[in-house]
Amino acid sequence: MKLLLQPFFPENQHKVAGIAHGLLASTILGVFLALGVGSAEAASKSKLSIFQHGKPVGYLPCDTAMLPKRAAVLMGGGLDVKDAYSWMIAKMAECPDGIAGKPGNFVVIRAGGNPSYDSFIFKLGPVASVQTLVVPTVETANDTALEPYIRNAGAIWLTGGDQGDYYNFWKGTLLERLVSEQVANYGIPIGGTSAGMMILSEFNYIADPYTISSYDALHDPYKDGAVTLKRDFWTYTTPFLPLLSTVTDSHFDTRNRMGRLVTFLARVIEDKWANTNSARAIGVDQQTALLMEYYDKSSSPSKRAFATVTIIANPGILGAAYFLSAGAGGSLIVDPRQPLTFTHVDVQKCPVTSPTINCQPVKYQINVIEGDLTSTIGTVY
Repeated sequence: MKLLLQPFFPENQHKVAGIAHGLLASTILGVFLALGVGSAEAASKSKLSIFQHGKPVGYLPCDTAMLPKRAAVLMGGGLDVKDAYSWMIAKMAECPDGIAGKPGNFVVIRAGGNPSYDSFIFKLGPVASVQTLVVPTVETANDTALEPYIRNAGAIWLTGGDQGDYYNFWKGTLLERLVSEQVANYGIPIGGTSAGMMILSEFNYIADPYTISSYDALHDPYKDGAVTLKRDFWTYTTPFLPLLSTVTDSHFDTRNRMGRLVTFLARVIEDKWANTNSARAIGVDQQTALLMEYYDKSSSPSKRAFATVTIIANPGILGAAYFLSAGAGGSLIVDPRQPLTFTHVDVQKCPVTSPTINCQPVKYQINVIEGDLTSTIGTVY
C-alpha cells in the first residue's frame, strides 16, 4: 500500500563533495578469474570472498544515466520478503523518459556468511547476475578489487547480521565510499534487512557492547554506554536522502523495540544531532518491507522534493512500518542513570492490509514519563 509522507521526510538537497561519475569498469570478468570466484566456495573469515550467479555485465541497466526516481528497501528482518527484491529489480531498470533498461548486476554485501542470496534473488526478476561480496575486515573493505563490482552494481543489498561489524569493518573505507558514490551518481536502488536496514539511515544504533532492551533504554538512556548511537558511518551521510536525520530499528513489534526507538529519537535530539523539527525514527516489523521512492526537485513534477512509501509483507503477515517524530508541546528530559521523559511523540503506523489500497496511517501519540511508556490508543503498536 502506498502512503505519501511528504511532511515526515525533510526536504534536503544532498551533494556529495568530490564524487566523479567515472567510467564503468570493463574488466569485471578478469577480476572474477583473479579472485577465484565460484558459487559454491566457502567464504574466508579474514579474506575478501566474491561469488556470482549468472553472467555479470560491465555496464548499468541505464548506462550512465541518473535514474529519475531513487528507491530504497527497509526490511525488518526475519524471513525475506521476496516481492521486495522483485521491486528493486524493476526499479533498477526504470530509465529516464520511460525507457526500459537492460538487465544488470544485483550486488549483495555482507560481513560474513555465504552466497545464499545469489540463486534466490536471481529467480525473482530479470537480472544479468547476482554477486555476493563478503567483506569481513577493514583490510578487505579497502581492497581495490571491490571497485569494478560496485561500479557496475545496478542495485545494492546489505544483508542482516551485526551492524556493529558493518560499522567496525566498513566505516570510512573504500567499500563504504564506493557504495555512497554509486547511489549518488546514478540513483541505483539500495536496501537492507535487519542490520543492513539499520545501517542505511544517517544515525545508526550498533548494539555495542550488547543489545539494549526497551526497558533498559527507557530507564537509562545512557545505560552502560550500550545505547550506542553513531553518526559517522557514512562519509557523505546516508546515500538515501529521505533517511537524513533519521534513526531506524528492525524486528520491531516481535522484539518489543518501540521503547528503545523512542529513546534513540530522544538521544538524537538531546545530543543535538538533529533538532525537534527534523529528527525522525522508523521501525519496521519482521517479514515486512518498507519500499521507499524519492523524487528530488529535478525529477518531481511539482519541482518539490518528496518521498512515497509502500508497505508489503509475506503472505499471512500483518506487519507494519512506524514513523516517529517529536510532536508539538512535548517535554524531553534525558539524563544519565535517570528514567527518560519524552512526551507528545507523534506516531504514524502504516499496516499491511492490501497491496492495492492506499494506506490510511493510524495516528497516535506516545508519552514516556519517568521511563513509563503509554499510548493515546492504548497500545504502542
